[in-house]
Amino acid sequence: MNSKEAFDNVCFKIAEMYIDKGWSYSKSKHWLTKKTKKFIYRVYFYTSWSNISDRNVTFYGEFAIINPKNKLKYFCIVTHQCNIPENKLHWNIAKKEWWYVAIEEFTLWLDINFMPIVEECENNLDKYVNKVVEQGFFPSKGYVIDIDFVLNYGSIEQAQEAAKRFYDNLDDDVKPKFRENYESMINGGEAVSLYGKNHMMNHTNFRKIIENKIHIDFSVECR
Repeated sequence: MNSKEAFDNVCFKIAEMYIDKGWSYSKSKHWLTKKTKKFIYRVYFYTSWSNISDRNVTFYGEFAIINPKNKLKYFCIVTHQCNIPENKLHWNIAKKEWWYVAIEEFTLWLDINFMPIVEECENNLDKYVNKVVEQGFFPSKGYVIDIDFVLNYGSIEQAQEAAKRFYDNLDDDVKPKFRENYESMINGGEAVSLYGKNHMMNHTNFRKIIENKIHIDFSVECR
């Protein structure tokens, strides 16, 4: 079996487990999507250009929550960031007898970590936003936050708390760069270093904090 057939088959076998649960599968783009009024939830399937049929065919994936208006990702995480599969960057699905492990481990990863997020967002978004403010999207990976998500679905007070927690969780060598640029730019000044300039060029938490003039009290510890 050639590498494309192996990849297509594994993707479809995973996808068909979720189609009856409101997800749609794009065979051409190799992704699963669930759209609601508030979010786009997407599972991406990936492979490699350097596959060797019947020997080594790469398979791994990503989960994302996407802003339906601008299509930017509020949150995304790739399987290997969660050490899935264990101690490897991807599964090898070159042979049919190897598919079972990849399918089982990948769907378990989705069901344990991300399908509950979809349920929380759809059933009690206010509670989930508060949870994200306090813990981040994926606590085991640190304080993973998107200030834009909090601003759109929470309050300015929650955004202020999230901004402070974001700052507190920066590496010690990054905090001075953040703070000196913040203190200059929050009142309409210029960036004082490349940190400020670069972060204003992309969709970053720093940019959202500055653009929305979110106050950060550096003297206060988050509760």
